[in-house]
Amino acid sequence: MADDQVTFGTYYVRAGAEDDFEKVLRESWATLHRLGFIADGDPALFRSVSGPVRYVELTHWVPGVMGPAHEHPDVIPIWTRLAALVEPHTPAPSARGLEFDEFVPVEFVPVEFVPVG
Repeated sequence: MADDQVTFGTYYVRAGAEDDFEKVLRESWATLHRLGFIADGDPALFRSVSGPVRYVELTHWVPGVMGPAHEHPDVIPIWTRLAALVEPHTPAPSARGLEFDEFVPVEFVPVEFVPVG
């Protein structure tokens, strides 16, 4: 994992769309695993304790595959569905330059995947 590229994704999920979002995100992870784009094991996912509802996802990518993942025909429809479940958000400016938001881990049954190679 030392050579993995790590992303921290923040998703501002539409109110009431949390269950659908988590379902589609798990499908995304399974597809990315199957295609060999992300490292074995599920990414870490955290949900905000207070509003607006947001999720932070920590994903370990295989080096050099982020560009091809964004263009893969198996991934595009899933990410299109994810995009429909989130909404734009501009965080409020911070006078101190730092924020300590509270999140809890999201626990769910991992999606089964078959490693490539």
